[in-house]
Amino acid sequence: MLLLNLTVENFGVFRGTHSFDLTPWSEDGQSRHLTVFSGHNGAGKTTLFQAMMIALYGSLTLSDKLNAHQYNSFLSSRMHRSPYETKDAPENSSVALSFQYVQSGRPLHIQVERRWQGQGRDFQEVLTILQNGSRLDIEATDYQTWLNDLISPGFGRLCFFDAEQLDTLANPDQQDSLLEETMERLLGLDLIERLQTDMDQYTFRQSGPLKIERLYTDVLDYRATVDQLDNQLAQLQREAEDIATDLLNCEAALAQQERLLATEGGAYAARRPLLQNRLQTVQKEIEATSGKLRELVGELLPFALVPERCLKLSERLIQEVEIRRQQTADVLWQEKLPGIEATLVKSEVWEELGISANSKAILTDRLMQALRAAETPDFTLKKPIIHYLTEPEHEKLQQWISQAVHDIPQQIQDLSKQLRRLREEQRRTETDLQRAPDDEVLAPIHAEIQRLRAVQFAEQRRQRILNEQIGSLQFQRNEQFRQLHQAIEKYEKAQKIEKQLVLAERTKLVLRTYRDVLTRQKTELLAVALVKCFNKICRKEHLLSKVHVDPEDFAVQLEDINGSTLNLNNFSAGERHLYALALLWALRLVSSRPLPLVVDTPLARLDEMHRKRFVHDYVPQVSDQVLLFTTDAELNGDLLAEVNPYVARIYRLKHDARHGETVSTWEDAATLQGMVPGALVEEQVNAYGI
Repeated sequence: MLLLNLTVENFGVFRGTHSFDLTPWSEDGQSRHLTVFSGHNGAGKTTLFQAMMIALYGSLTLSDKLNAHQYNSFLSSRMHRSPYETKDAPENSSVALSFQYVQSGRPLHIQVERRWQGQGRDFQEVLTILQNGSRLDIEATDYQTWLNDLISPGFGRLCFFDAEQLDTLANPDQQDSLLEETMERLLGLDLIERLQTDMDQYTFRQSGPLKIERLYTDVLDYRATVDQLDNQLAQLQREAEDIATDLLNCEAALAQQERLLATEGGAYAARRPLLQNRLQTVQKEIEATSGKLRELVGELLPFALVPERCLKLSERLIQEVEIRRQQTADVLWQEKLPGIEATLVKSEVWEELGISANSKAILTDRLMQALRAAETPDFTLKKPIIHYLTEPEHEKLQQWISQAVHDIPQQIQDLSKQLRRLREEQRRTETDLQRAPDDEVLAPIHAEIQRLRAVQFAEQRRQRILNEQIGSLQFQRNEQFRQLHQAIEKYEKAQKIEKQLVLAERTKLVLRTYRDVLTRQKTELLAVALVKCFNKICRKEHLLSKVHVDPEDFAVQLEDINGSTLNLNNFSAGERHLYALALLWALRLVSSRPLPLVVDTPLARLDEMHRKRFVHDYVPQVSDQVLLFTTDAELNGDLLAEVNPYVARIYRLKHDARHGETVSTWEDAATLQGMVPGALVEEQVNAYGI
């Protein structure tokens, strides 16, 4: 992971937009990976330190249990407020951090921005993440989860250290818990703990179902019930087959009697009443159809015989209507012409047109000629009107013509077909009635048919009842079979779960063993690395001879060259600070993770000699990227010259109390080489980054 750029806007003591380049670079094989933020207390060093963590983790930076109200209160305290702005003015602020991250061998350029907008103490946070310049293909509500998966908050605690965390690492009463948490994050032991917890939850959930013996008993019970229902179904199905055979025999006997009845003409005898009723009905329908035909003959049927005449009459009626309309229009037109001519003669019509009297006379004459020419030609009025009809009489006559031409021929055709069909049916019915024999001949045959039908009805009733019983048993059998299938699935699943629980217990044992072995190995490596790192930066090079880190509780025991136990409480404040820095260095060596190191106020408790060792021995090797937030007193001119070979750039922060904001200046490595120690580059960045 490599930090590239930090931008803050209206955040803390920074008014407007301020951008800080964090990218390390190389020159002639010399790595310039150190970026320094220097300034007095209150100039904004801690604000920038905090801004980087907030950009990555938001409210998680402060606490895992921080509620929305507390987070809003924090944002309100971080919002820049100029003394010249009113309290009711809309507030907005943002922090943005870009960094490079290598995932599966592929470098990713990530840009994270958190922007807050609101009024008073209520803020709305908008998180934006760009990957290689493009938005993530996920919902915006999942951005923080994606960022936590990429760089977990645990890794953030390994990158960002302030004075309080360094004091905790150097405190014998508190370092064990912080060291344990840090080791677990670095070595991935927290993932093992999480996996063990998941395995415990899985074991607890899976151990809840019924015992496997009870599931096996349920399978046997369902199987016995299904077998019993199968036996009952088999017996009922045999009875159903016997009834089906009896029905077939009965149907064969009925068919034989019906053939005998047909031979004797029984079919016609049985139909005699029906045939007589049908004959009467057909005769009535013949009379009704004939009556309809007679009605049509007395009404519009004669006109239907001369359709051409009817159509000519319809056309003549339409023309006469048009002639009457034109005549009426001409009369109205003739009545209007004198009025139009009188209007044209008046002088008011021609006012303001500048037309002479002669021209007005000519125009008036031509207009009147044109208007008279618009009259209806005389030849249209020469046709005489024969039919003097009112409008309702005209519409009624047109309706009759339409019926005579279109409807009446079709009605006549349909009635004629119906009459022929009815007369043919009358002839067939009379013939069938003549074929019917006497009832005495057919009586024995009818009696046998009735007996056979009674037998058939009884067998069919038995068959329906039996089918209902079979259907009910079949439903019960299917239900029991379904429950049997479910019981078998539960039993098989229980068998698999039993095997999985055994494997889960074995897995937990393997994980526990792996964690213990890995912890023991890494704590031994940490102990060796801690001795080396501490002695390298401490003035008393042989003060620390041996370190033992308990793999169980991560308690640290220190020994000097004489084998005596050293107590951190007996160390000076500077030595404890060196110990914390050495422990942080050793942790990074053991983890082998390329993470940047951001430290706030690392030199406050170090004397001149240890500051030089920190610069020469610690900064070049602890990480590929180091960001230091120091006071002017910590990094003075002489020490600045010492650290110059590793510096990429230095940002000087100066708080302007009169305007209530911090102004930043910066110096690059090339500028530092030509500077007198302690001098400043007079290149300032105003509140808007210019």
